[in-house]
Amino acid sequence: TTTSDNQSSNNINNRRVLLTGVLPCLTATLLSGLAGAFSQRSLQTQVEGQMHRDAYFYTVEISFLSAACLVISMAAECWQRRRNFAGASAEEVDDKCDTRNNSFFQHWTYATLLPITTRATAGLLTALVHRHLGSVVKGFALVLGLVFSALLQFVLEGVDLSVGQLVGTALVLFSSWLHFKG
Repeated sequence: TTTSDNQSSNNINNRRVLLTGVLPCLTATLLSGLAGAFSQRSLQTQVEGQMHRDAYFYTVEISFLSAACLVISMAAECWQRRRNFAGASAEEVDDKCDTRNNSFFQHWTYATLLPITTRATAGLLTALVHRHLGSVVKGFALVLGLVFSALLQFVLEGVDLSVGQLVGTALVLFSSWLHFKG
């Protein structure tokens, strides 16, 4: 029975890895590719000889949709919190949730603006790359950036690259060469 218990435990772990690791990554990859294709098509479609969409306005649209999703998520979380304390007095809810003195910007500092500015700049640059070069080139740039980061980590910090990273680097360089050759 110990062997069957180990096999059962391994099957459960394998299913968990598949459902919480592999499938979400594959789904995210497919959705990212689909979004890249749609945004490239939207930004590169020409109407009467001129580009149909402005890359800057496209970035504002995407940012607005992201902000709307964040607001909906925050509202759902607040609603769920209030539902968990159903029947409690307003003071008890405030004590348990610590919502009396909280505001959206309570923990913000000037350092908070750095990632916000970086993300905004990256969004603009991504839209411009999609418009002028396409999502395939953007994908190659992203992967080559990861390769460059790994090489910098090796040179500057002395972290050895694994066999998988070396094979991956070779495959990325080869696929980039094949893409741009033809």
